[in-house]
Amino acid sequence: MKEETNEVQLPDYLLVHPELKDDPVNKQGQIGIITAAILNTDEFFVGFDDKEVGLYSADALLTFKEPGEIYDFMHKNALTLSVDTFKDLKSIALLLDYGTKQHQRTALEMVQKDPELLTAALITLEKSLGLDQAIKRGR
Repeated sequence: MKEETNEVQLPDYLLVHPELKDDPVNKQGQIGIITAAILNTDEFFVGFDDKEVGLYSADALLTFKEPGEIYDFMHKNALTLSVDTFKDLKSIALLLDYGTKQHQRTALEMVQKDPELLTAALITLEKSLGLDQAIKRGR
């Protein structure tokens, strides 16, 4: 009999939503790492390069879509994307395929430089972890 585990895989790096209105430490659009998480109360402590730590909910944090989803987006929108955006999305998907922490950080730095990449490559941590579905099911 297989035991159920409550462990979830959190991303190595994430981005604080650039349009977050009430950012506790004013890190909108910055890259951080989760230092602690309490899923059932939707609390994520995020550390930044300057050693500051902020408390966020999952819908305020952005993480990458799966590389396959990014490739799908590229193919569906190939005629409307600029050449540079298309190339950047391909580079991001390739970096994510490598899967190392440094590749993820490099990909996030690319997104920071071009806001058009934001919706194409990122989703909220809430959606990534399926927390939005858990709430809708009556949790």
